[in-house]
This record gives sequence, C-alpha cells and structure tokens, in this order.
Amino acid sequence: MTSVTFFVQFVVIMLLVVSIVYCDLVGHGRHELVNGKIVKLRGNTKIAEKPEDLEFYKNMPGSCDVEMDKDGHIILWYLKHSNTTKEGCSIDLVVRDALDPNSEFPMRFGIQHNKELTDCLADMRFDWDRAMADNMSAMTSNLLGFTFSLKNGEFDRVKGGFAERHKKFCGDVSKCKDRGGKCLEVGDHSVGWARSGDYVRVNIQHIGETIFWTCQSKVTHNRHEADVPHYFDKEMDFTNCIKTPRDYFCFKEKNVRRPKKWRITDEDYTNKEYSSLFTFHILPTTSMQTSMQNLWIECDKDADKEDCNENAAFQQCEKMFIKFPHFVFKMLVPDNSANKQTTTEETTTMVTCPTVTFDPYVNCPVIDCPSFFGCPDVDCPAKKDSKKTLQITLVIVGSIILLLMFTALLICLFVSKSK
Repeated sequence: MTSVTFFVQFVVIMLLVVSIVYCDLVGHGRHELVNGKIVKLRGNTKIAEKPEDLEFYKNMPGSCDVEMDKDGHIILWYLKHSNTTKEGCSIDLVVRDALDPNSEFPMRFGIQHNKELTDCLADMRFDWDRAMADNMSAMTSNLLGFTFSLKNGEFDRVKGGFAERHKKFCGDVSKCKDRGGKCLEVGDHSVGWARSGDYVRVNIQHIGETIFWTCQSKVTHNRHEADVPHYFDKEMDFTNCIKTPRDYFCFKEKNVRRPKKWRITDEDYTNKEYSSLFTFHILPTTSMQTSMQNLWIECDKDADKEDCNENAAFQQCEKMFIKFPHFVFKMLVPDNSANKQTTTEETTTMVTCPTVTFDPYVNCPVIDCPSFFGCPDVDCPAKKDSKKTLQITLVIVGSIILLLMFTALLICLFVSKSK
C-alpha cells in the first residue's frame, strides 16, 4: 500500500504542476493578463475622478506627464527635453466594453508653442499638382512615437529601437529597400507636425515605414496651438482627416500594431461600465531615431548633417500632447487610501496566476454614450508566444506522465491483489 500512496501523491503533485498558468504583466501597473483577460489589477487600481488623484501616479517611475482638464479629459503632455522624450512612459486607461466599431479609440493629437507655430514647424513644401512634398524631412522636426497593448518585456525591447529582420518580414522587399528602409517585425506609430502654405499639416507614419499619410488641418501656422482628431477605423487603421488605402512595404499588414481591450475580471474591480483595460505607451526618441534619420534625413549617407547626431531632438515646438476624451477613457491610478495601496512588482515579467477559463462576450451592454458604442471583438489571439508554447508543452508532457503513472498505479493494484 506504501507504493500506492506514493503514486497517488505523485499524481496530485503533477496535476498541480500542469494546472499552472503563466500570465503576462501589462501596463504601468503591471497587471496580470491571462487568456486575454485581466485577472488581477496591480499598482493602478482606482479610476481617477479629480485632478488631485493623478499626483501619486505622476511621482512613480515610468509615469507620464498627465493632467485632467475641467471637463474630465485626460491630457498627456510630451514636453521638449523632458524625461518622457528620453525614457518614454506608460499610462493605464479603462474603456467601455462597447465602442463604436467604425471609430474606436478616438483621441486628439496636438501641438503648442510659446510663439507662433511658424517659428517651430518646418515647411513641407507640399506640391498639390504632384500630390507630394518636396521636403519630407519636415515632419521629423516634431515627431511623437507611440504604441499600445504591450507586455512589459515588449516595451523595454521597443525602447531600444527596431532591429532589421529577415526579408520575409517585409510587405514588399524591393520597395522597402529602394526607398531606404529595412524589413521590420512590427509597425508602431508616430504623428509628425509640419506646415504647408498657410496651414498646419499633420502626418501619420508607421515607424520605419517608407511612406506616410498626410492631412492638412484648418489651423493656420500663425497660431500658438493646433490639434487634430485621430481614431482607429473598423479595419483598425490609424486615421485622421481622410481614409486612404494603406500599403505596407517594410513590414506586413498583419504585423501593424493594433490596440486591444482586455476585459477586467478582477473581483476587486467593481466598475461595470469602464470594464476593459487599454494600455498606452509613449516611445522615447531613441526608439525611432535611427530609422527616421536614415529615411528622411539620409543620415546613413551623410552623418555630418546637423540633425544626424545621436542626441538630435525630434521636437522643435515646446509641447505636443494627446487628449483622451472622458466619455471613452478613464485613467487608472494607485489607490493610496488606507490599507488599499498596492505595490508594483519589479523583479520579473512573468508570474504564475490562477487558471482562468475564457468565455467570449455574449451581448452588448446598453450604454448612453455619444456615438461610441457597439459590440467589441473577442480578444482571442491566434499567435502564441514562447510562454504559451511552454504552457502547451507542459500540458502535453504532464498528460503523458499522468497516463504513465495511472498505468503504473493499475499495475500496482493488480499486483497487490494477486498477493
């Protein structure tokens, strides 16, 4: 019977090992993500209701320079020569489960200067007859790079720049190389500001891509501020004033970074309206510096140009900003009330979490929100990373071992009865 007891104990241990689920840590708060759901909020767990609620977050490492205006909108500032331009930053937002499928994640990108914008915006010299700019490097004079929905390890890698990959990663190798680009694994985003004629022009470009999409605003560059609404359309293309066909040469369309909503299932989080997490990251200048310098300033051909040094700032105007509308986004901050403050874990990017069974959304909630609601897509990623591969391997190996142990147990029982 001793042998039978040993095998029973061994089987129990193996069941515990196989049932372990690894989770990723996401966002500024390093929240636990399992099977596309946030099973535990950490660090930032409370919705900011007033400007004072942001102060504790703003004093934390990796935080963004944010404020809440009188209408409740969250404004993220990107200041010239600030720590954000050097290190990047992260912000945790919560959104409604139901957003407008034709215009998701709406936000306003803007630029400010203490003098007229004419003083700090470069002239693109846009030629309407040829529908192209003669000075495409103008957009690098004020450029803001950003991304979203990253796991913490991914953000650290992106901060260092985008390494060249095998040609199979390109959407069109010849067009990418001929235009001075290199094949990249993923397409992150940037918004650049310039002027053309009398007006401010805003440009969308994926970092490292050899083409961009430009939009002329209605604001003249003799003003001190301009802002333009941007959003992700139903194809999840980042769009501003006009929808145009998208071509991708230096990476594949499927590898363009798209935003994700992660449903919050943490029982300690009780807000049923803003019930999905959306993480947003500002990229440091270093993440886009080399690729943008080579593409538009041709620093790889002449490194002695003024804007080719490693400390070149992609910002001539005093401030750039992103405004997140209050009726779509709320910001998560630390709950520093008594006995509720949680600490951010810094030692690892992977922890063990309880097993969570994935179940898709069934119905759309009815929400009184101006034109930003609809059924969300079920977050069920097909691409498995190395951690998920490890999990599957453990399950398979564990199942085989359990089968062998069960067989051995039956043999022991049979031998025991024979005696």
